[in-house]
Amino acid sequence: MKLKLIFCLLILGKALPSWSCGRDTIRLFFDINQKELTAGHKVTLDSLSRFIRDTTVVKIHGFADYLGKRDSNYTLSTARAEIVKAYLQKLHSKSERLFANGKGQVDVTTKTHSAIGDPFNRRVEIIFARPAAPKPVPKKQIIIPRLRDTIRIKKKDDSVYTRINNIGGRNVGDSISFSELTFQPGRHFLRPSAVRYMVALKELLKAHPNLKIEIQGHICCQYNGKDGEDFDTRKFELSLTRAKFIYDYLVSEGISPTRLTYKGLGSKEPKVYPEMSSIDQDQNRRVVIVLTGK
Repeated sequence: MKLKLIFCLLILGKALPSWSCGRDTIRLFFDINQKELTAGHKVTLDSLSRFIRDTTVVKIHGFADYLGKRDSNYTLSTARAEIVKAYLQKLHSKSERLFANGKGQVDVTTKTHSAIGDPFNRRVEIIFARPAAPKPVPKKQIIIPRLRDTIRIKKKDDSVYTRINNIGGRNVGDSISFSELTFQPGRHFLRPSAVRYMVALKELLKAHPNLKIEIQGHICCQYNGKDGEDFDTRKFELSLTRAKFIYDYLVSEGISPTRLTYKGLGSKEPKVYPEMSSIDQDQNRRVVIVLTGK
């Protein structure tokens, strides 16, 4: 139990940056036919108080898998949502912001049933909706890479630099995805740690003037194939603006627009499915580079 609690705390610490922007769904998973909160659940819920304070509406959705009867599963899913709501109400006085409902069972898409059911669908989702309007983003937060940053990647992470440099040896139509080239939750700006990989991509294109690429943007945290809302533009075009961010940078650094195309794929092609942690979500906030000419 102690090790399980420590694990939950580690996952929680990783997830906090995404929660604070109100863009990611928080999920609690339950054992078969269980609705009571575990110690791990409570650790997660205890850390949500300040996010409830800064959020207009918190939606709590309960789910059940296909084990058991449909009516019983609906009752179970509702009970899971209501128990989470009751716990959050104790943490925050503004309980009118909390809305809970049961979604019933989630049917499987194949004919294969398992005696252990579907662990992913025995869950409660906590959604922070309609966050407070963000403060204007100071220009200094928009990271402009420096040329000398390019050299650092070769010393610090030869494997990633090699993967970027090896694009030139691939065939037209081949793609390469960098788990390191990830974005801030809900935004089209790169994480600071990812900037150097974008710079390395620019240097590759300058060194090989015949290469042409397509930049494909992706998002996390939903599975309906649609695009997500961009926190900065307030439009549902997050995967597109992520790809365009890379495109705009490369063009500004002298790469001809005729060598570049970009598009957003929304949530159509997740790298990790299902997402069971904030680390999985980070893997899906990404761009993929496709070689289109050489």
